[in-house]
Amino acid sequence: MGSPVDELCLVCHERDDGKVKWLKCLKCKFGGHSTCMRMTGLKSNASEVNWVCDPCALVIKSEVHLREEINVMTDGVTLAVEEAVSAQSGQVEKDGMNWAEVVSRCRKRKRTQKNKNLLIIKAKGSKKAVDMKKEVEELLSDVQIMDSKFTNKGNIVINLESEEKRNAAQNKLHEVGNLIASNGKRWDPKIMVCNVARNEDKESLIEEIIVRNNLESIDGVINKIKIVSERPAAGGTVHYVLKCDPEVRARIHGMNDKLKLKWGVHQVYDHYFPLLCYHCLKFGHKSDSCQCKVKGHAPHCYKCAGQHEGRSCQSDVRKCFNCAASKCQSEHSVSSLSCPIFTSEVNRIRLNTNHGF
Repeated sequence: MGSPVDELCLVCHERDDGKVKWLKCLKCKFGGHSTCMRMTGLKSNASEVNWVCDPCALVIKSEVHLREEINVMTDGVTLAVEEAVSAQSGQVEKDGMNWAEVVSRCRKRKRTQKNKNLLIIKAKGSKKAVDMKKEVEELLSDVQIMDSKFTNKGNIVINLESEEKRNAAQNKLHEVGNLIASNGKRWDPKIMVCNVARNEDKESLIEEIIVRNNLESIDGVINKIKIVSERPAAGGTVHYVLKCDPEVRARIHGMNDKLKLKWGVHQVYDHYFPLLCYHCLKFGHKSDSCQCKVKGHAPHCYKCAGQHEGRSCQSDVRKCFNCAASKCQSEHSVSSLSCPIFTSEVNRIRLNTNHGF
C-alpha cells in the first residue's frame, strides 16, 4: 500500500494519489512523490519506499556512523537512493543547496511561468465541472489549451499558449453567456519595512518614503502605497507592512530592497503571511466573518489545538489543528514555518503575487 492519501508532498504540497512511488523518511515521517524528488530510478517495486531525508541524515551522522544506521533502517534501499540522486550531486555542490530545495525551486519557477496565461472559468448556474469542461473544449476547439485542471470549488483553470490567445478565448466565452471567464489577476505585493523608529510620523510616512527614495516619477505614486498594519519590534522600533503597486515594488527591489527614511536606511522584505481565522483556524478569512463562529461552533486553539481561544491557552504543548486533522506530524503551532499546510499557503500567496520584476 502507498502512503495515506492525506499526507502532503514536501516539494509540490500535493497529496499522494497512488500513481507514483512515495518516499517516506523513517526518522521524521515526512515524504513526497518520487517524481517530485527526482528519484525515478528506484529499484524497489514497493509503492512506498523508506529512506532518510537530508536533514535527518545530518542528525544521524552526528550521533552514529551514517552508513551503518541508514543501511540497517532501510534494508539496502540506500544504495538505490544513492544511484537515483547521483545526477543531482553536481548541482547541489554548485548551488550550495539541499538537492530537494533545488528541485522545489525549479518547480516554483515553472509554476510562476504558467500563471501568466491562466483563465479561470465557472458556470453561472448549477453545472457539473465535467460537463462544463466538455463545453469549454468544444467552444475553444480552435485554440490550443496547454493544460487544464479542476478546482475545489468546481471551476476549471486552463493554461493557454500566449496572452493574446487567452484574451481571445475570454471574449469568446463571454459571448456564450452561461460561462464566466476571468484571467485571475495576480495580487499587489506587500512589503515589510523593518525597525522604523517610533518617532517617525506615521501620517507622513508614505510621503517620506516617496520623497527620500525618488519615487515621484511614478504616476499617481501617492495612491499606490498604503499602510496595512504595524507590529512592535526590538529596541522600541516598529515593523510596518505596506501594500504597494508592482511598479513601486520593482523600483524598491532595484534599490537592493532598502528604503531611506528620516532616521536611517531600513531593510525591506516581501510579506506573504496568509490571512488566518483564529476561530476555526482556516485560511482566507478573519474571525469576524467566520461562518463557524456564526453557527456557534467552539473555537480551536492555534497553540495546542484544544477547544478554547488561543489567547487564553495555558498549555506548553504545541499541536497544529490543521495537520492533526490531516493526520500529518503536528508537533507545532498553526503558523509555524515547519507546518506543511501553512508553508503551502505561503507559497500560494507568493506565486500569485505580481512583484513587478
